[in-house]
Amino acid sequence: MATTEQMHQILTPEVRIEQTRRRLTKLRAEGVVDRVTLPRAGRTRVWFPIKYGVQTASEWPELRGLRPSRAVSDPTAVRLRFGHALTVAETALAFLQDARRLDELCRPLDWMPEVYHPLGSSEAVIPDAFMFSGAAAPVRV
Repeated sequence: MATTEQMHQILTPEVRIEQTRRRLTKLRAEGVVDRVTLPRAGRTRVWFPIKYGVQTASEWPELRGLRPSRAVSDPTAVRLRFGHALTVAETALAFLQDARRLDELCRPLDWMPEVYHPLGSSEAVIPDAFMFSGAAAPVRV
């Protein structure tokens, strides 16, 4: 879940934001993502994957074996959780921008929000984010 501006800065900061908007609109038309417009936020749009988008992304090698949050593709859940999710996205963006500034490797998929980790006995933990850094082990935030 991320705003148009966050998506633009994370994925393609070198192009004009209009290109990012067009790409997101095309993905929406293809049934991969949807958006909600936040109340009292200057018509800020929050993008999130819908069921088909979640299924498609889960087949990527980088995401294989990771279980997405159940609320990730539900518009009502997006409206209820956007504040926290956008703060987590803003944190990811800060790491990406700093790595770019330092000319270090940090890719968008090196930061995964809300990754489900089963503990057994039908219990699980879902940290705000899971980040792969230059270190050998991932960092839980």
